[in-house]
Amino acid sequence: KDLNRSEGYFIGLNNENFKYMLVEGKDFRGQWSPTGDKMVYSVYNSANDFKPQLWISDATANTIGNNRRSLGLDTWADKCTFSSNSKIYCAVPSSLPVGAGLNDQIANNIPDQIYEINLETGAKTLLANPDGRHTISNLIINEGLNYLMFTDINNNKIYKINL
Repeated sequence: KDLNRSEGYFIGLNNENFKYMLVEGKDFRGQWSPTGDKMVYSVYNSANDFKPQLWISDATANTIGNNRRSLGLDTWADKCTFSSNSKIYCAVPSSLPVGAGLNDQIANNIPDQIYEINLETGAKTLLANPDGRHTISNLIINEGLNYLMFTDINNNKIYKINL
């Protein structure tokens, strides 16, 4: 759309064209909630020093783009996992340099912290600073919701954190 905004277009399973969603940045990366009525996404823009910022929005056919708001964390949506329709866990770099959104590999040696985010209230809780200065990818939660597993991108080992 312009330097700080993009349009995200939604296409249905049967090739339906739905309303587009205006997002506040570039490099849209999204994840659907388990029930498909919300989307958590990340974008970067000049107002945030070109760092990826996490957002949430309604995302059903009739509500696309409604209730859009920043979650106030600088990370990529693909570093998050849903535990329910109202709660996500995200790996958040301990710090990011200006321009990190332009090239996510710049964060490969920056250790992550793990946050729990209540999507209804926006409350964020720092859960863990994993030992070993891990740069996290493939964050998943087990079916019983009692531990998180992740891969460290620098050594490709799998780690587990009890909740």
